[in-house]
Amino acid sequence: MIFGINATKSAVVIVGTKGAGDRFVITAIRPIPFQVRSGEDLAELRQRLLTLFNRKGKGADSVIALLKCSSGRFGSCLEAIKGEAMIELAAHERGLCVVKVAPQSLKRALGCATDQKWRDRAGELFNPGGKRRNWSKGSAGAVAAALKVAGETAPPARVVA
Repeated sequence: MIFGINATKSAVVIVGTKGAGDRFVITAIRPIPFQVRSGEDLAELRQRLLTLFNRKGKGADSVIALLKCSSGRFGSCLEAIKGEAMIELAAHERGLCVVKVAPQSLKRALGCATDQKWRDRAGELFNPGGKRRNWSKGSAGAVAAALKVAGETAPPARVVA
């Protein structure tokens, strides 16, 4: 099982997936809301992650596909960076393998058209019609990271004339 995980300003979004290629499916989307007001908030997030990894990450083949936070002028907010650190800490404590996925690698992994954004493509592929419960920009990033780690690319984007 691959857990795609994306830390945002207000939540850690965990998407459970299995399979690869045409058999790649989302089994669950679970947002874990959090705020960073104190060290106690981070400790609570860490504990919730540990509990989740204990229940869901027991298999030897469980991997965490972590969408890396961006740096630089338009980089991720401090809350997301702290959330990412808690994910890595909890995964290490549970002995899970963490594969960091760069956001700039997702356009290719998802088979985006030249001018298409990867979040839009992820929505097309995994949330057609907007019917999936708990879908958000965070879950788009988490599922895209999981797909990348699964080692498969999506079919090329169709161009409508």
